[in-house]
Amino acid sequence: MQWSYQQSEAIEAVGRWLKRKDKQVFRLFGYAGTGKSTLAKSLAESVRGRVVYAAFTGKAALVMRRKGCDEASTLHSLIYTHKTDDHGLVEYILNPASMAATAALIIIDEVSMVGDQLGCDLLSFNRPVLVLGDPAQLPPVEKGKEAGGFFTRDEPDVMLTEIHRQAENNPIIAMATAVREGREIEIGGYGDCRVITRKEISRDDILSAGQVLVGLNRTRVGFNARIRQLRGFKSDLPEAGDKLVCLKNNHPKGLLNGGLWKVHSVLEQTMDELRMLVDSEDFDGTERKEVLVPKKFFIGGEKELDWRYLRTVDQMTYGYALTVHKSQGSQWDDVVVFDESQSFREDARRHLYTAITRAAEKVTIVK
Repeated sequence: MQWSYQQSEAIEAVGRWLKRKDKQVFRLFGYAGTGKSTLAKSLAESVRGRVVYAAFTGKAALVMRRKGCDEASTLHSLIYTHKTDDHGLVEYILNPASMAATAALIIIDEVSMVGDQLGCDLLSFNRPVLVLGDPAQLPPVEKGKEAGGFFTRDEPDVMLTEIHRQAENNPIIAMATAVREGREIEIGGYGDCRVITRKEISRDDILSAGQVLVGLNRTRVGFNARIRQLRGFKSDLPEAGDKLVCLKNNHPKGLLNGGLWKVHSVLEQTMDELRMLVDSEDFDGTERKEVLVPKKFFIGGEKELDWRYLRTVDQMTYGYALTVHKSQGSQWDDVVVFDESQSFREDARRHLYTAITRAAEKVTIVK
């Protein structure tokens, strides 16, 4: 691999850190197209001992696997296990047998999503951690210890700013870079990617997309209803084949906030709830899960539900359209973005940049 000067400097800096071991965390940040993931993979090959890879979301872990990061997993599944107490309540605890406990190096991608509790628990294993992040992406929406930003609050040890020569001709990188630098991306074609008007978007564009992204929640609700209609679903409630997104972690069951699932079958329907079997859209071969979800998550009114009741059920809704905030940490081959970035004022540029970089091969921006 032929590295640029900036990349070579980064490799040397990480190498010095691994030798000195004077601090536990090294922050290797960079914009889309600067090669930080490729650098991290190359660095890992020079490390003696096991290198463990993880990311906040299942989709991001899957992307790491595709890039050659063997056995990349979610950060939650890496460091936690669970036990059930005498009352049948599940407690989520650190796993002393985790591969993180003996790793020579832990590499974490998409670290903007990692909150205080998760970050502190990871560091409690006292192993060297190389974290990869992109400061041009959206900051976390939520506040408090569960919110992201644990690793991104501090300045990076290395900040990659030069677009790698192999990425220079990538239209996704070119569009993202233009947005990050404050330049307008005009209506037109950019290789396989496009910027079009709402009049130009077709039914086939929507139905063939790996994921539709929007800005606002009310837009998300409307688009999910419309896409289901285009796909031939008649009921307001989920049917076999429907695409769902998880809204709440249920670690013992293997459900993570933001994870995408497909309904295999509806097992039971009561006045208020649906019991369903669902298959993961993030990881092939994941065990089929049984979930119990209040109907109000699909027909509206979920905000009226009592928090104590919500602790006893799973939380899911339709996942054909996601907000850009909900998509953070994930990536799809073909993404359609309905650009509502101007609704986010000072974060407008970051919003559109984050949306564009969710695409791995093709993005269509609808203005």
